[in-house]
Amino acid sequence: MEQKIKSWDTCNPVDVAGAKFAYIFSPTGLGLVIKVECDVCKRILYLTEEFLI
Repeated sequence: MEQKIKSWDTCNPVDVAGAKFAYIFSPTGLGLVIKVECDVCKRILYLTEEFLI
């Protein structure tokens, strides 16, 4: 999962601390939805499918 995030990441952080991702965990009746959102460009990476494998 960490390797998939690193290959998806192309933005440079604009925050002083270097933070640029929001990790979103949404529980549903069917399981857990996992998303990573880039705070710089607002792209979303869905990791739910890989997490369930």
